[in-house]
Amino acid sequence: MYNIFDYLEWRGDLTFAQTGICDADAVILSRLSYLPFDGAVSEKFDSYTTVSQAADRIFSGDTPAFLWDGDDRLLSALAESERYRDLRLCGYVNEVDDERQMQFSAMVIELSDSLRFISFRGTDNTLVGWQEDFNMFFTFPVESQIEAKKYFDEVTARFGGRFCVGGHSKGGNLAVYVSAFSAPEVQDRIDAIYSMDGPGFELEHIKDSGFERIVGKISTYVPQSSIFGMLFEHEESYTVIKSSQKGFLQHDVYSWEIKRDSLVELRRTTGTSAFFDHTLTQFIGKMTPQERRDFTEAIFNIMKSTEEYTFDDMADKLIKDIPVMLKTFTKLDSETRSLIGAKLLSFLKTAGGNISDINPLTKENRQIRREQKPPKNK
Repeated sequence: MYNIFDYLEWRGDLTFAQTGICDADAVILSRLSYLPFDGAVSEKFDSYTTVSQAADRIFSGDTPAFLWDGDDRLLSALAESERYRDLRLCGYVNEVDDERQMQFSAMVIELSDSLRFISFRGTDNTLVGWQEDFNMFFTFPVESQIEAKKYFDEVTARFGGRFCVGGHSKGGNLAVYVSAFSAPEVQDRIDAIYSMDGPGFELEHIKDSGFERIVGKISTYVPQSSIFGMLFEHEESYTVIKSSQKGFLQHDVYSWEIKRDSLVELRRTTGTSAFFDHTLTQFIGKMTPQERRDFTEAIFNIMKSTEEYTFDDMADKLIKDIPVMLKTFTKLDSETRSLIGAKLLSFLKTAGGNISDINPLTKENRQIRREQKPPKNK
């Protein structure tokens, strides 16, 4: 199978002036905001760093803290690519705020004097980042959506010309959010919006936005066994693409298959995706908003009692952290302990009931969607 690294070998000698943005570029540009540009790219919008300069700064310093496997390889490939090495970067922000329960990162990528790509990072491996994702089940807008809108407003006010907006995972959700809730005159300057396996929205949250004005500009991609990208509703059409991985690992963009400059498309998602989508929808639907809040806060307070910053830290110190979490759980009031137990049992029962309805091994092509509105596949 071929992926974005193969694409860079095939087309990396062609500049954006020669050929415009394609599917593979949208994946790469959306991924770019995940790279550790802290100290390598300025937060200011009038101070630029090229991709190759940023790579030199990152690799010449201390051991860089790349978030995911493959990110270091991507940065090296981009720095050597005629297509990417001279792209100018600015406005890099990376904020993790435990008090606000917010994880937000974004940057501006200048493709030409008149076209810029605003890339929003998805969830990193911090506990705060994942807690904010769960907050989406009972809060709108979440803090990163608010921060993303402020960032987008500043970028579009500062720069003239046209924009593309994109992101992977939560970053894709942010890209759609800022575009939908922008003024019509700003929306008219947006050429394209890319959501790479990003969750959708509760229908009631976007009904009064400018979503309908920009829906035709949205390209949403989900792998065949997508879990994250199928959360909530997608009012826009979405394209199912092929991943070489299975289950949760399909969220990794390096597993997405490429043919020439396009993502390899499939007809529909698998039974695995439908199973998780249906199970989570039913599970969340059985809880009141307050129960969702209490459950989420209790679970993450237990994990935070370990004083670890990331899930990687927890994995490295699991033997030490498990007793700490158990001790924290036993100190909770009886009502909270009962809530956690009841909801975990409810999830298992819901999942068990859906296994008989959706067997991923024998009904790969079956889709069960929410009753409100089915997606419009391309």
